[in-house]
Amino acid sequence: MKDTPDLIPYARPALNQADADAVLEVLRGDWLTTGPRVAEFEAALEAAFGIGHARVVSSGTAALHAAYAASGLGPGEEIVTSPLTFVATASAALHCGAEVRFADVEPLTGNLDPEAATTVATTATRLLVPTDFAGHPADYARLRAVADGRSARLIADAAHSLGARRDGRAVGCLADATATSFHAVKAITTGEGGAVLTDRPEWAAAVERFRNHGIVREPRLQDAPDGPWHYEVQSLGLNYRLPDVLCALGMSQLSRLKDFLARRREIAGRYQRELSGLGQLQLPQP
Repeated sequence: MKDTPDLIPYARPALNQADADAVLEVLRGDWLTTGPRVAEFEAALEAAFGIGHARVVSSGTAALHAAYAASGLGPGEEIVTSPLTFVATASAALHCGAEVRFADVEPLTGNLDPEAATTVATTATRLLVPTDFAGHPADYARLRAVADGRSARLIADAAHSLGARRDGRAVGCLADATATSFHAVKAITTGEGGAVLTDRPEWAAAVERFRNHGIVREPRLQDAPDGPWHYEVQSLGLNYRLPDVLCALGMSQLSRLKDFLARRREIAGRYQRELSGLGQLQLPQP
């Protein structure tokens, strides 16, 4: 049997004692699943990115699926997105019964090209879904114009770009909804996890229902025979909840986001310096 060659790691999560202490505090408490840390993490995300509503979910894929569902995406409709992305950007739309149309990308950024999106979009296009490739936010101003011209909405796949800004505005505030990821290789990690960021309260409420099986608990329902335990499943949903123990890790990581981004920029700058003299390569725009 051949020896396995030494490989450069795909990624090593940047974890420290503060992260471990945050997780241990939850493990010693009364909540492991959905508890007070969920709301605390969501409030911290809202404050960090200046967004009205953050709803955490179990993965970046879940964030895309929940955002699409919240927008009302369904059969007979389509999204326009980039082929230079992870499969979830497209597959989440297929799970909603929609079709996927791919448009070309800009050569320097790898992001969805607004002109190409204009050509590909049709009257059935409900969503434009740019992917912020390698942390570089897409041209949301031009993509917004394309979406408005088709009476479509704009959902950002910002799995790579949490903490970035474009035109003076933070990622999370550039689209109708933003799906981000807290996978181990992303800007901050909860191990697995994600969030939907939006200023649309009705979309935030829809995401909240969708991540919890479509369950509704409302004061008007509490007169039922089983009182405060009564709930109704009023729409289809899934178990996309993010547990307290992972939200605690996320809050600890979020406090060091600026440091993580500075280190990523440092590494990117080294690649730019070392490779800039090679005429055979066209380097991406940092």
